[in-house]
Amino acid sequence: MAAALWELALSEMAGVFHVAGSDAISCYDLGVFVAQRDGLNASRLPAGRRADTHLPGALDVRLDSHDTQRRLSTRVRGAWELLGER
Repeated sequence: MAAALWELALSEMAGVFHVAGSDAISCYDLGVFVAQRDGLNASRLPAGRRADTHLPGALDVRLDSHDTQRRLSTRVRGAWELLGER
């Protein structure tokens, strides 16, 4: 991701670019990934469905990075590729 951001910073392109990769990942899975990467106890993260709460907001939010990837020579890897899963 850093290489993609650097490529964007050095380019003439302007606007909003998503460089999150192509994988859909839940906030919980992302939290587990970060905890494991940083040597933290991922079992301490609360699991649950936000749909079962009364919290406002969208239940499924995804960033589409296909247009950004098309413009970059740097390949942006998805979360599951980084994790070596799926």
